Formats: sequence, structure tokens, C-alpha cells
Amino acid sequence: MNPKYKHPNELPMTLSVMDVANALGISRVNAYNLCHVKGFPAIRLGKRILIPKDRFLCWMDKQEVIA
Repeated sequence: MNPKYKHPNELPMTLSVMDVANALGISRVNAYNLCHVKGFPAIRLGKRILIPKDRFLCWMDKQEVIA
């Protein structure tokens, strides 16, 4: 999968689930699953799921890197 975004500055202010999938290089299904993980900054607006860019980047910084 070729990521659509190459730098965090290219991300929109609010991300869709597909934006998250493209930014992380994961499938749409995995991105939806991630949105339901406790602690992930997803917001439900009606049937839509949105992720604020700043909270997404903070969440990414807090993730443990496995070496």
C-alpha cells in the first residue's frame, strides 16, 4: 500500500478513517478497528467517524515502538 501522505503537515485538520488508513499504511478494516480501540482519539458525528489531526499526532507520539 502506497501512503497518500508523506508528512504530517499534509494531513487535513480532521481525518477520516480512510485518511488514517492512508497515513498509517494500513487497510480500511484495520483503521476502523483502530477507531474502536480505547484511547484512540476518534469522534463520532452521526454515522461519520472523524479524528482530529492534533490528537492523532499526539496519540502517535505516545505509542510504544517495538524494536
